[in-house]
Formats: sequence, structure tokens, C-alpha cells
Amino acid sequence: GINAESTKSLGPQPKAGKTSFFAALPEEEKKRLIDRYCTDMKASLAKVPGFQEELSLRPVAIRLKEIIGQEVHFAPDCMSAGNEIAKLKAGEIILLENCRFYLDEDAKTEKDRQAMSEKLASYADIYISDAFGTAHRDSATMTGIPKALGHGAAGYLMKKEIDYFAKVLDNPKAPVVAIVGGAKVSDKIQLLENMLPRINKLLIGGAMAYTFLKAIGKDIGSSRCEDFIENKKTGEKKDVQQLARDLLEKAKQKGVEVLLPIDHTCHTKFEATDAALTTEGIDIPQGYMGLDIGPKTMAMYKRAINDSMTVIWNGPMGVFEMECYSRGTFGVAKAMADATATKAEFLSIIGGGDSASAAEVCGQAARMSHVSTGGGASLELQIGRA
Repeated sequence: GINAESTKSLGPQPKAGKTSFFAALPEEEKKRLIDRYCTDMKASLAKVPGFQEELSLRPVAIRLKEIIGQEVHFAPDCMSAGNEIAKLKAGEIILLENCRFYLDEDAKTEKDRQAMSEKLASYADIYISDAFGTAHRDSATMTGIPKALGHGAAGYLMKKEIDYFAKVLDNPKAPVVAIVGGAKVSDKIQLLENMLPRINKLLIGGAMAYTFLKAIGKDIGSSRCEDFIENKKTGEKKDVQQLARDLLEKAKQKGVEVLLPIDHTCHTKFEATDAALTTEGIDIPQGYMGLDIGPKTMAMYKRAINDSMTVIWNGPMGVFEMECYSRGTFGVAKAMADATATKAEFLSIIGGGDSASAAEVCGQAARMSHVSTGGGASLELQIGRA
């Protein structure tokens, strides 16, 4: 008969199915199988984005075998793995193929996800999740399976993530500094507001700093800046610079010192250069865009980090992917790592995402107290939605 290995050379066909096995079947056979799924499972599982070789978890099974020194079986279709699972002996392991090859995994409604959740739940007796990076998503595997089973538990990684963020959110050791960067104020405004009661200083960098600087009347040249955001559902528009001014006022009322860049590394274009302009002061000349914090700002932020006992970082200070604009982001990472190494009980936490990537790239990640595995999840946790 046909099997996934024997048809692998045929390659996946766009939207043909989840695996090369399915892609190799005649069109009539595909239609018959799809119709059976729709009838037997009382839900449409036919709408799949299709198998994509580069997203297959087969290499993960091979690597996991190497790490644990034990055979790791692989089920090429997560929705028809019952026979493979039934053959497992006590202590054996099986890895299911990527469940996101089914649109039902991330369907918007619980009803659309239910059939997939129940099918996957039928394979198991106990559900344990260690996927902190996706813990904030309402999906068939994250929320659907434990609901179908009637229980769910957190794994060791999940516990570690929650324990570290609890140290910051519940009873952090003062002084506490939050470092927030990235592109948009609108993406981080809830995070900023939620952190204010817990912190002593707020350091702002990245493109969002230019929105704050413009909001207080500074010249930002052609730097990226948010003016308005629109609610797609209601059409309501909000003035982002007013949101920034409101945040600064709330910080003042709570006694939180907000530090904004006082100099910048700039260029006329969004591209790497050997001739970047470093401004003397806080204003950016016309025709130039800020792409990283300047050396004076870095020195100021380093002092703030050194004077603290708890630092949580979410978002880069500049376009660190280009070496000429990486000094601010890498400098913050090194300052945090150095403080962690030299100060007793100092706590340094990176909230995943680009900050974690930057810390890895510059070799400082291993020196932090904790680097989160989930950017979106850690943001949701800090905002207070989880």
C-alpha cells in the first residue's frame, strides 16, 4: 500500500492535504476520505491549509530521539493517529504531526474547534501543557483538549515561567525597572499601564520612544511615529500621542520616573550604514530617522539598571538586526547580565520575543535570571489578561 515514506519524493501539493501521503492519493480517494471525516466527526475538517514540509515536526522526532536516547515514534497525521497510539507499549513515546496543518486548530469559535479537540483528547488520559509560548491562545490543543478531558495540568517549563513572572508581578524586590521598546505604543500601552503600580522607573526605547518624544513637543525628524489607531470593529479613532501623554501623567502621579532617549543614532534611510549620525541632544534633524538610542541614553539606562534590584525587559531599543543600530539593545542586555552576575539577589527577566532573540544573538541570554519562551504569552501575563 501507499505510505508517507514511499510518497515523500512526490512532495506536498499546495492545499492538497496535511501529509505527502494524502497528497499522493488520487483526487477521488481524497474526496472520499474528506467526506467520511465530515460525516463521522460531525464537523468540517476538510478546510486545511495543507502540509508544508518545512513546518513538519518529523525532524523534531529525530532530534528528540537523539536527546533522550530512546525511540520516538512519529504519526504523520495528528487526526488519524489512533492506530499508531494503540500499538504503543508502556514507556514508549509518539510525536504527532503539526496540528496547525488543520485550520480547525485556530478556528475562531469553540464549535469549529470542538471536533478536533475531542479527536485529540481521545488519544489520552492525562493532559499536561508545557507550551507557555502559546498558552495565551484559545485553540483546539491549548484549551479544547483539557476541556474535553475534564482536566489539564501545567508542566515544569510552564511552572518556571509563571513563578518568575510572579516575582515581578506580585512582590518584586525594589527598586524595580521596566524597560520597554519595540515599534508601537498602541501595542504596549496596556503593558505600560499595568506595570506602573509595580515599578520605580520606566525606560522607553525603540520606535515607540519617538511617539512619546513627539507627544512632549520634541523634533523627531522622519522617525517612525504613531498618530492615530482605529478600532476595526467600531471605527473609533484614538490619538496615540494623547495616550502617551496620559501615560506620562499617570506615571508622575504614581511616582514612577520615566526615562526617554536623550540622544539617538540616526540615518536618512531605513538601511545599514557606516556613517550613522549620532545626535548631540534629544532632537532629531529633519530628514533623519532614529534607529537606535545614542551613547548618552545608553549610559543613562545602564545607571538605572545598576541602581535597581529587579529589571524586566520587553522590546528592543533599536533595529538590532543591523549591526550599526544594535549597540543600544545589546548594551541593555549586557548591563542586565552584568548586574545579574555581580549583585546578590538581582533579578533580570526578559519577556520573550525580539528581546529574547537579541539577548541570544549578543550572547547574554544565558547570564539572565530568566528568558521567557513566549513573547505574546508573557505580554498577556504582564498585561493581566492571564
